[in-house]
Amino acid sequence: MGAYQSTVRCDAVDADADRIKDAILKATTSSEGDGDASTSSPSGTWWWNRFKRTPLPNPGSYEELNLEATMVLRPNVFDGFQFNVNLPVSQVFQVGHAWTLPAASLPNGESAAGYAFSANYYSNQLVLMSRVEPSGRVNGRIFINHTPSLTSKIMADVSPEPHSGKGTWDLDYRGTDSCAQLKLGNGGIVGVSYLQSITPTISLGGEGFYQGKNRFSALTAAVKYASKSDVASFTVASYGPVIVSFVRKVSARCALACEMFWDSRSRESLCTVGYKYDLNKASLIGQFDSNGRVAAYVEEKLNPGLSLLLSGELDHAKGDYRFGFGLQIGQ
Repeated sequence: MGAYQSTVRCDAVDADADRIKDAILKATTSSEGDGDASTSSPSGTWWWNRFKRTPLPNPGSYEELNLEATMVLRPNVFDGFQFNVNLPVSQVFQVGHAWTLPAASLPNGESAAGYAFSANYYSNQLVLMSRVEPSGRVNGRIFINHTPSLTSKIMADVSPEPHSGKGTWDLDYRGTDSCAQLKLGNGGIVGVSYLQSITPTISLGGEGFYQGKNRFSALTAAVKYASKSDVASFTVASYGPVIVSFVRKVSARCALACEMFWDSRSRESLCTVGYKYDLNKASLIGQFDSNGRVAAYVEEKLNPGLSLLLSGELDHAKGDYRFGFGLQIGQ
C-alpha cells in the first residue's frame, strides 16, 4: 500500500511538472507573438526590412554627363582631304599613319598639310596611346586599371612652343551607384567631381575646380535624367554658363538631340539641334544652331576595314563653308 501511494505521488509530481512546462511554453509563445505584432508589419516581416536599399545604376562619370548629346551635336567636321591607316601588329599592339591636306593654307602662306604617326598598346590592365608629328608635337595617354573600380588616366601634350606643355593625372573611382574623380595638372590645377544616383533614373553631382597659376576657381552643379529612350541633363556653373541638353532615342538607329547654352554674365546664348541616323553600313550625323551654322558628317563602310568619310559645314552668318573627304583603313 505504501509503495502504491508513493507511485501515485510521483505520477502527480510528474503531471504537475508537465503542466508547469506547458504553461511556461505558452507564456513564452504568447510573449513572442506580442513582440512580433508590435515590431513587425502585417505581412510578418520586421519593420526595418521595409527600408531595404533599392539597387541603383551607375550614373557614369561627371565628365561624361553630356556624352550622349555630344555624340550627336559635335560631329567630327574637317576640311580638305585626310587619309588614315591603322595596322594591327599583334592582338595588343597597333600602329597608325594619318595624312591631312586642308583646303586652306596657314595665315603665313605655308601649307597646312601634315602627317602623324601613332602607336597604341591595349591590354586589360594597361592602355598606352601615343601620337607624334614631324613638327615636334607629342601627345601621350596612359590608362591603368588598378582595380575593377579604380582607374588612373595620365595625359601629356608637348609642343615646340615654349610654356605650352600640358600634363594631367586623373584618378577615377566607379562604384555601384556613384562615380568620383580627382584631377591634378600642371599650373596648379586641382579638380574634384562626384556624381551619385538617387533614383533609378535621376542622378545628382557637382564639380570643384581650382587653377593656382591664374588663381581661378569654379563650382558646378548638375542633375541628370536617364531612361531607356530619353537622356536629359542640366548644368549650372558659378562663373556664368547654364547648359541644358536633351536626347531622344527615337529608335535603335535614330536619335535626336537639343542643347541650349546661356551665359548669365555675357548674356550670350546658343541653341543647337542635331540628329544621328545609323544605316546598315553607314552613319549620318547632322546639326544646326541658332547662329546659322549647319554641319553634317557621313561615315560609310565600303568593306570590312575600309570606310569613306564625308564632311561639310556652312556658316550662313559668316558666309564661310568647308568640305572634307577622307578614307580610313582599319579601326
